[in-house]
Amino acid sequence: MISKEIINNVLKNVNESYAIELTRKLIKIPSVCMERQYKEITEFVYNELKSYGVEVKIESEKSLEWERPNVIGIIKGRERKPRLMYAAHTDTVPLYQEKWSVDPLAAVIINGKIYGRGAADTKGSLAAMMAAMKAIIDSDIELKGDLVLVAWYGDEWPEAFTGAKFFNGLSYIGHNQIVTADYAVLGEPYDLKICPAARGRVWLYFKVRGKATHSATGKGINAILKSIKLIESIYKELRLGEDPLLGRDTINVGVINCGTQPNIVPDLCEIKFDIRFGRHLTTSEVIKRVDELIDKLRREDPEFIVEMSIPEKREPTSFPEDGELVRSLLNAGKLIDTELQLGGAVSFGDILEWRDKMGLKEAVLFGPGKTEMAHAIDEHIEIKDLLIATKVLAVAPLLLLGVHEKR
Repeated sequence: MISKEIINNVLKNVNESYAIELTRKLIKIPSVCMERQYKEITEFVYNELKSYGVEVKIESEKSLEWERPNVIGIIKGRERKPRLMYAAHTDTVPLYQEKWSVDPLAAVIINGKIYGRGAADTKGSLAAMMAAMKAIIDSDIELKGDLVLVAWYGDEWPEAFTGAKFFNGLSYIGHNQIVTADYAVLGEPYDLKICPAARGRVWLYFKVRGKATHSATGKGINAILKSIKLIESIYKELRLGEDPLLGRDTINVGVINCGTQPNIVPDLCEIKFDIRFGRHLTTSEVIKRVDELIDKLRREDPEFIVEMSIPEKREPTSFPEDGELVRSLLNAGKLIDTELQLGGAVSFGDILEWRDKMGLKEAVLFGPGKTEMAHAIDEHIEIKDLLIATKVLAVAPLLLLGVHEKR
């Protein structure tokens, strides 16, 4: 049981002005992944963590043409276990500056909100984690377990960059066991909801075949009309469902490419679907149900010809909803008079592929900022949410890792 005196001391050392200005400084540093802007943000985070007095290092995945550097800082606990990892990415999507109502790199404050590219996704989370770590250090307490912060690069990695063996910077760290941890809080804008689960997803690409001819002949096989049948079948007949934490499953046809000009019957239509689903389904079950719909269309229409490919599939991800990590975050919220809620996440990335290598027992996505602000024009974060996140992240390690009380 951690004494109230220790908790209050840590909260007293949460420097709100520092958390706000740190967020603004991070935003002001351009770190667009597509433009390979990593040097300045990496050096800034490295030097800032080093100024706290913690052990810091940089671990990079690189090729001859690109680099994805990850900054790792650690507060070593007296007993070195258990180990909690905080992680947030430093890179952003492009600015699209001409569309903004403010300068996306100015980090202006308007009506209690900080505006700028990366404010929500995820420089606000990173600033909260760094400011929380600083508050613990400034409180002159000794944790029993280790607290590790990973500021990683490559979340917005574009397909144009080839040669990357790993999904992103955090994946690189996990697969190679550069960091091991029992628990992880991954910073993403989820409106301060604690998210221990994420939907699975399947991307389905279809090539629907037809037979080309001049439209005036009234003959041929129109691939667009055949594609309409497929789209309607998937939307109307694909049985999905609802997850109590993640909500209703979703279907989206996001790309349709077909036809060359109005007077030619199209002989090919390419369609791309994104299907998201909760823990009641697996990728194989979703694919099987789609296969059954296609078989039905073939039986009903001998001229229905389609090829399906599956470029992306990820199983639903789930960690304990009542585990020690979630309880520590919920209790940290209560200690600052904030009732946090559980929620569902869009994605945990490829965590299922490396969590065992890292040793993760529990993980959540958690951070300030609304999900719809990610990649948005006029992206922003509310200062009050930034400060709540900072305080929660400062207190939670005390409850989860324990404190060695000096006698």
